[in-house]
Amino acid sequence: MKNKKIFYLLVTFLFLHPIALFANEIILNATKIKIDKVKQITILEGDVNAKDSLNNNIFTNYATYNKKKEVIKTSGETKVVTSEGFILKGTNIIFDNNKRIISSREKAEILDKDGNTIFVEMFDYMLEKKFIFSKGDVKLIDINSNEYFFSEMYIDEKKNKIIGSDVKVFLNDKDFKQNSSNEPRFFANTLNYANNIAELNKASFTFCEDKGEDTCPPWSILSKKISHDSAKKTIYYDNAVLKIYDFPIFFFPKFNHPDPTVSRRSGFMPPSMSSSTLIGTGIQTPYYWALAEDRDLLISPKIYSSENPLLMTEYRQAFNNSFLTTNIGVTKNDNSSKSYFFSKFTKSIKGGSNINSKYEINLQSMSEDNFIKDYDINASLFKDDIQVLKNTFNYQYRNDDLFLNADLSAFDNIVDKQNKKDYEYLLPHITLKKDIFSNSDIGLFDLESNFKIRNYDENKQVEFFVNDINFKSNKTLNLFGVESQYLGGIKATQYNAQKTVVYKDKDDNSELSGGVGYLGELNLYKNNLIKKNNHLLTPKLLLRYSPSHMRSLTKTGYRLNYDNLFEFKKFNELDVFENGLSASIGFDYQKNKLDKNENITDEVFAFSIGQVVSDSENDKLPSRSSMDQRFSDVVGASKLNLSDNMNINYKFSLDQNYNEFNYNEVGSDFTIGKAKFNLSYLEEGSHIGSTEYVKSDIEFQFNNSGILGFKAKRNLLTNSAEFYNMSYEYLNDCLRAGIVFRREFYNDKSKDPEDTLLFTIAVIPFGEAMTDRRKND
Repeated sequence: MKNKKIFYLLVTFLFLHPIALFANEIILNATKIKIDKVKQITILEGDVNAKDSLNNNIFTNYATYNKKKEVIKTSGETKVVTSEGFILKGTNIIFDNNKRIISSREKAEILDKDGNTIFVEMFDYMLEKKFIFSKGDVKLIDINSNEYFFSEMYIDEKKNKIIGSDVKVFLNDKDFKQNSSNEPRFFANTLNYANNIAELNKASFTFCEDKGEDTCPPWSILSKKISHDSAKKTIYYDNAVLKIYDFPIFFFPKFNHPDPTVSRRSGFMPPSMSSSTLIGTGIQTPYYWALAEDRDLLISPKIYSSENPLLMTEYRQAFNNSFLTTNIGVTKNDNSSKSYFFSKFTKSIKGGSNINSKYEINLQSMSEDNFIKDYDINASLFKDDIQVLKNTFNYQYRNDDLFLNADLSAFDNIVDKQNKKDYEYLLPHITLKKDIFSNSDIGLFDLESNFKIRNYDENKQVEFFVNDINFKSNKTLNLFGVESQYLGGIKATQYNAQKTVVYKDKDDNSELSGGVGYLGELNLYKNNLIKKNNHLLTPKLLLRYSPSHMRSLTKTGYRLNYDNLFEFKKFNELDVFENGLSASIGFDYQKNKLDKNENITDEVFAFSIGQVVSDSENDKLPSRSSMDQRFSDVVGASKLNLSDNMNINYKFSLDQNYNEFNYNEVGSDFTIGKAKFNLSYLEEGSHIGSTEYVKSDIEFQFNNSGILGFKAKRNLLTNSAEFYNMSYEYLNDCLRAGIVFRREFYNDKSKDPEDTLLFTIAVIPFGEAMTDRRKND
């Protein structure tokens, strides 16, 4: 009787206090413990914790313990923390201490020590082996949101290793993708993942959008074994085959490449193949060498069928606030060598908060003037249409009100060069600009000084020292709505000249020139709220007077157009100030769309026209500009936006008698469905020049993946083509392939037309498809 009372007191105590029971090396803790004698089980409720001798812990709010079978069964949410730090979350988990296994046949979640989360439909955890097993639909999400799917999975806690079968890996890390359509993924028979290295056996890898099992990706790599080392950010392949639309292209016994998260890594870049009637067929396979974090080297050998190989390199290096780029190419022809050398070095110099300074050095040379064009060479520092080689040193300094520019330059005109007359040297050219006075009520006075020594045309030399004081008032608005601005300038020129025609051939020549001007604009507008449009008319007037003597402008490149019609200095020549009394007269007109709040949204139509009227003829001005006459050409421009898919631009120059157009330039862009058209026409006549041609650029897109292009330029005066090229480019999210055929005609009738064929293919993200980079103007 006494023993029964002690037992009941013990049971009462168990209901009120947590207790620890030691049974077969299992420690049980709970807020409440009940004993069911009939079922011979212990019922544990509230903050239940079961801990074995290996330090595996089970946490739940309800469990039963069968002492005879040594089995703990939980009900409801349960968490298991293993001795190796893995966490298993689920419901209705069984801890069989006889079999030394923790298991569940319901959905559970596993969190490993690397932060990976694994979702399973069941699991068995072998306590002694520290081994977790699951089968069914197993999904693992790593810390970068990449997803792994298995039909079976084993986790070795001791080695922190994951083994899976029937593997599908989807790399969702944003750093892996080049665009939103990319779906990089691995498929494999088995996966072995440990120490940041994933090994996949009998695997495939692709970067392309997943369009279903019945559609093969544009490219894939099949391999006996693929290893992805996330620490080194490299993917390795054994016995790999590259397939393009399931067709084998290349076989690699051993192959590796950086994973797409790497921005730069040594390795081969996409090859290209070209064929030219001038130099034959060529194959180029560039190799990129990442020498260090601050420097790299691109080696681009090109092998020709009928020429000696061409070796091209590009070296880049970043320094503290500076950067160096060097392009070098060399080939051998018969007993001589051909080469080019281009180098550019820039450096920024730190100053105060409002001080910026930098200098730049350019070195350029070629052994033969046509070398780059004949071999169709394009690099970061030049293109194949280069016309002038520049060797320069330039220094710039700038703060709030001061600008200094210093140049040492040598120019070599390589187009149709006959002798040394094509060389020009500026040793030096120094420009200093300084704001002298600035006032919100008056305006701005600034000083510009130029010191320039120019040697050109074989022993011709001019030394300049020129000082300009320029004035520009602030714009004011009078009672009549006219916006006014006053302009002025004084130019003091000193020069020495040798063997020139334009300049006095003696020392210490001095000239003083200057002028004043007035620019007025009247902004008139009208809003039509019914039609939701706006009309804006702006008459303009520039009055300009300079009593100075001026020297003849010999350059032929000057042309009057509406863009410079109202400029105070239309020719912007260093030592010449345009003289005489003249007036630039014209107007701008715009028609715009309005929204419901009367805000301008789109420009529908624009038209501008104007003319320069002078008090007398001025034969010092270039005839091409038409400003040598009292009445210049009437110049203008217009733009018509018919819709979002169609616009037309037109620039013109009309003879002063209004009966002949000396200049016409028409450009149009329009889109019809998936076809894009760009057509342009240029005509120069009379004093402006003798040119007439038409250019076309047409693109047609097929099913968002293919683009067919055609470009051509035809000289209408000689009724002959200058060039045309046809291209087709296939592209999707992960594959680009292009083919370009170009025919170029020469003015020299002794030269036959040159045909060039370029073919490239690139798989993304390993490279970008190369296209025809010639300039077609």
